[in-house]
Amino acid sequence: MGAYLARRFLLMLLTLFGISVIIFVLLRIVPGNIVDILFDAAGFVNPAEKAQIERDLGLDQPVAVQYASWIGGLLKGDLGYSYISEKPALAEILPRIPITARLAGLALGFSILFGVPLGVISAVRQNSGIDYLLRVISLSGLSMPAFWLGLLILMGFVAEFGTIPIYDAAPKTIWEAVLIYSVPAAAVGFRS
Repeated sequence: MGAYLARRFLLMLLTLFGISVIIFVLLRIVPGNIVDILFDAAGFVNPAEKAQIERDLGLDQPVAVQYASWIGGLLKGDLGYSYISEKPALAEILPRIPITARLAGLALGFSILFGVPLGVISAVRQNSGIDYLLRVISLSGLSMPAFWLGLLILMGFVAEFGTIPIYDAAPKTIWEAVLIYSVPAAAVGFRS
């Protein structure tokens, strides 16, 4: 059992490494980079300033050196710097983790609460009318984009209750939190 887990863990690490290399290289071979985006947004291009920013960001180095620098920073917990908020990226991500965890937990609960019983019904009544209906519903959940499904759920919420839940960063009760996160959790959980 231990050898199996060790093999799976090594395979996971190899897969993550391969994905990181592929994504990093693909982002480098597409035309343009962050410097071009920054200068296009500003509306002017001073070649000396552009070259200086490329040197500061290490974009003048070979791709292998850029990757080694990036992965080294990632292993130290340095996720980079946000040009929008002018803060470290980690400082932008950390405050959002609790909200994301609540949403993911509620979406998982939604998918278990509805998916397991409906899956059992579909298995027990195989090839019946209810089975075909549940298959169509599940396939529509898989094929529908989450943003569109979210809009449909919002419209249904408004049609039924006349309002939508308003976001509150610090809900007072568990039921208030469930109400606030119900629409996005339903959109994410329905796909599962």
